[in-house]
Amino acid sequence: MTKKEKLIGKYGDHFYSQAIDYISALRQGRLQYIVTTVAKSGMSRMIKITSCDKGKGNNYYYRNYNSFLRELGYKPNNCCEIRVSGCGMNMLFATNYNICHDLKKMGFIGAKQCDILAQKIN
Repeated sequence: MTKKEKLIGKYGDHFYSQAIDYISALRQGRLQYIVTTVAKSGMSRMIKITSCDKGKGNNYYYRNYNSFLRELGYKPNNCCEIRVSGCGMNMLFATNYNICHDLKKMGFIGAKQCDILAQKIN
C-alpha cells in the first residue's frame, strides 16, 4: 500500500485532495490569507483562506478550503472565513504555521518541507 493510499484510507479522498491542493498552492505562492474583520477588542480576527486556480481556457477561480479547515478543527462560516483568536503576533503567520504542522503530523509533508512551508505566507 502506497503512502497516498494510506492517507486516503485514513482521512478520505476529499480531505486528501484538498490537503494536496493547499500544499501545492502554498508552495507556488497562490495561497491568500485575508483578514476580513477584526473584533472590537482586537482579540480575534476573521480570516479568509483562498487560492487562485486556473480553470478551463483562460478562466481563473478562487478555491476555498472549508471542508479541509473543518476537518482540522476550524469552524468556517458561510462566507468561507474562520475565526482565529489571539493578539500580539501575526495571526496569519500563526494560522499557516499551525496548519502546516497539522499536515506534518498527519503525514502529508515531511519535517524539512514543513519548516519551509510554515514560514511561507503571502
